[in-house]
Amino acid sequence: MAKRITDRKKAYAENVTPKKTILAKLGKRIKAARKASGFSSAEHFAYDLEISRPMYSAYENGNDMRVSTLFKIIEGMGMTIPEFFAKFDEPSKG
Repeated sequence: MAKRITDRKKAYAENVTPKKTILAKLGKRIKAARKASGFSSAEHFAYDLEISRPMYSAYENGNDMRVSTLFKIIEGMGMTIPEFFAKFDEPSKG
């Protein structure tokens, strides 16, 4: 007997964090990680990674970005992806 569409496992949509919330949190994490990694100037950091200053500023302020750009930023800090996300849920210090 074929499985009916109503019998399928459903995703927990009510548990999904809104995009705006995730991006704001991601921006704060990028900024905190940059500073903790010893890069005090966002402008110089962006320049070294060949990301425009306005775009980099937008990322730290919670604008959307490509996953490849996020990985470039994380690796540019000298961090691994797991290191970056290990502290993702910690409160930001600025």
